[in-house]
Amino acid sequence: MKTLLRISAVLILSAFPVFFLHAAEIEPEGTMLRKLQRGFLNVALSPIEISNELAKEKKNDTFLPSWFAGLGRGAWFTVGRALTGVYEMVTFPVPYPANYRPILKPEFAWHHLPSAKD
Repeated sequence: MKTLLRISAVLILSAFPVFFLHAAEIEPEGTMLRKLQRGFLNVALSPIEISNELAKEKKNDTFLPSWFAGLGRGAWFTVGRALTGVYEMVTFPVPYPANYRPILKPEFAWHHLPSAKD
């Protein structure tokens, strides 16, 4: 019985990476599932906009503290990305804009993160 339990555990645990690899795939462009996925990810990851704006303002030297302006703009963009994500999740069956194109550019929030080299 213990051997059967161990074999079962090994088989189940060896199958987990396959499930996670499949779940991590981004849907191809132009599908309603891509629009739903994009909407969910834009809602969940919208706070990335704050870090993006703070990184941009780090190089700017102005009278007001640069983090203050970056934080305000990042919060504004966070709300915009989250609301757009909600809109895309609610309207994912409707092919508008044409061919399920993204409303925001870049499509996902992580596309404009500063690279590790910067």
